Amino acid sequence: MTEERQKWLGITYTAPAKPSKARVYIWRKLKELGAEYYHGMAMIPQSPKTLDSVKKLAARMRELGAEVSVLEMRFLDPRDEEKVVAQFKRQAENDFRELFLDFARLYEELGTPLDPAEDRHRILRRRYGKVKSRDFFDVEQELDLSGGLAQLVDDIHLSAGDLYRQFIALFSEK
Repeated sequence: MTEERQKWLGITYTAPAKPSKARVYIWRKLKELGAEYYHGMAMIPQSPKTLDSVKKLAARMRELGAEVSVLEMRFLDPRDEEKVVAQFKRQAENDFRELFLDFARLYEELGTPLDPAEDRHRILRRRYGKVKSRDFFDVEQELDLSGGLAQLVDDIHLSAGDLYRQFIALFSEK
């Protein structure tokens, strides 16, 4: 019996040199989807949602004059796959930490929990949704966001746990 392994989408493309906005658009859209570059190829774990999104992006890329190929792949060597998964996890962890730090700074600035009716609350919720959509390997469940925030927490006069609970409450489903 063979081990069931993750399927990946590989996206290779050549975009026209001019206008440069096409190359920038393609790069930004791939990053928005959560793709990571590995050995010069944009890669993303395959799911029905990512497959649909990549197909739509590939069609748009062709409209912009790019040559694009979308490949379905599996790694033969588990060590190679582990490297790519680790890269995706690092990026998700960085995204969550950046969002949490921005939340903590805003909390410090306001001195009180965010009002759900405020624009800043909506902006952070939208950012959370984007970060969460790129968390392909459930990094959020494993992440301890309280680490490395001692000075910030001291400045806010909250324990790291209290600050983290405020953060989670911001994104809990109502």
